[in-house]
Amino acid sequence: MTRSGPPIVTPPLSTLKQKKRKVFYEHGKDSLELAVSIGKTQEDKALLKAERHHQPQAGQPRSERTYQKSRTKKKLEEVKATIASQRARLKREKAKMRKERPGAAVHQKSSPSSNAQDRAARKRVSFA
Repeated sequence: MTRSGPPIVTPPLSTLKQKKRKVFYEHGKDSLELAVSIGKTQEDKALLKAERHHQPQAGQPRSERTYQKSRTKKKLEEVKATIASQRARLKREKAKMRKERPGAAVHQKSSPSSNAQDRAARKRVSFA
């Protein structure tokens, strides 16, 4: 439900603050200057937007800036290169060591008769 109370009484305009009167410009020099300034600002905004979104043509170079890798990527590549060189060096050293060992490189196969003698010398155990 709505409350109905006494009507609100507003004081007359003469007792309130006097409002400023609106100033209207006539069609003349002021309005032309205003229109020109608004047009210039709009045009400048449009040009800036067009420059930002301008795509260079295929024949023209894109920009003077060159692509540079970040420091972390450069450092990572350097570390990977050093690890690869260390692995290669260790591999070469292992190969040298294998070649320098006198008995390990040359495998002499024993004759089949000596294998038969070794087998005979062993005792076999069987569970019955």
